[in-house]
Amino acid sequence: MLTFSAGAGAPAWVVAALAVLGGVLGVVTGRALGTGGYRVEADEPASILPRAPWWPAPALALLWGFLAWRIGDLAAWAALPAYLFFAWLAVSLVWIDVDVHRLPDGLVLPAYPALLVLLACASVGAGDWRPMRDALLAMAGLYVLYFLMALASPASLGFGDVKLSGLIGLVLGWLGLGTALLGLLAGFVAGGLIAIVMLVAQRAGLRSHIAFGPAMIIGALLALAFEYQLFPA
Repeated sequence: MLTFSAGAGAPAWVVAALAVLGGVLGVVTGRALGTGGYRVEADEPASILPRAPWWPAPALALLWGFLAWRIGDLAAWAALPAYLFFAWLAVSLVWIDVDVHRLPDGLVLPAYPALLVLLACASVGAGDWRPMRDALLAMAGLYVLYFLMALASPASLGFGDVKLSGLIGLVLGWLGLGTALLGLLAGFVAGGLIAIVMLVAQRAGLRSHIAFGPAMIIGALLALAFEYQLFPA
């Protein structure tokens, strides 16, 4: 199975270069998010926009450098563009969901064909379609699971979370169904911890709606980080 390798990452100069590029993209992304272009009439008016976030720059620098270091073999290298794109998308969606409790279709839906094409190209480069099969299975499985949970408890999960779950299943499933399962479980744990922290800090009440997208993304990133140790090839 194609997998990340802890001992055969990219050369140091590649890691450094991608970290710098990620940081630059993070600066641009932070400024773009600060304009509130993702807001709609139902959201708070532009007159009370929060400050442009500073953290996308270090976050993307860290994530892009980490992904370059983590992906070890040539077959996995072909998938690197997909994971770099997902990292950028994840950073953007975390900010947006925290701000307006919404995951815009304008970002989430186009990511499906983009990631499908990138991962399909990676499978072609690897000469192995099993990762793509697992990616599609995980995408469908997580989407159906979240869809049923959203129907059962619409106050807890929105359909933006449902759409995001398919993307997470896609990128984690390419590394194996075990990795997708790990990301799913880690997302629920992260969501519970975030809720506890917000309750203790009195930033939310028992009936408050807490954005779940960030927890899903944290779970996905943790699965990318620990996939090798938990599910070795």
